[in-house]
Amino acid sequence: MLTDPEREALRRWYAQPQLLERVQELRDTGVPEDLEEYLHKLCLFPLGKHDQLPDWMRTEDGKPLFESGLNPLTDEEKWQDAVEVGWEVMEAELGLSHDDIHRAIADEQQDEWASFLASVNARKREREQS
Repeated sequence: MLTDPEREALRRWYAQPQLLERVQELRDTGVPEDLEEYLHKLCLFPLGKHDQLPDWMRTEDGKPLFESGLNPLTDEEKWQDAVEVGWEVMEAELGLSHDDIHRAIADEQQDEWASFLASVNARKREREQS
């Protein structure tokens, strides 16, 4: 579970203009899996570079707020909490929710399945005609 200072630092992290711009770019590409991967993984990678962290991502004594760098292999619970904070920020800043992305992924998968079934049926008809 995140502390209040950790939660606030993550809100600030996810609300950085360059991060929000990247999320908008990814939303515009129409590949929801890429956007989800960015928010869940790629934008958190810099937190593991402790020597490059801004002061607001450090404790009062200068240590990183997230010693694990929010690596899910090290601390899955904190990572999950961090991802939730990220989605809260995306909804507040960009009107984009995790549910929206899940729906888009499900729609995409349904379309792919329908295309697959159509191609199977087309091949079946071709064989029957041969």
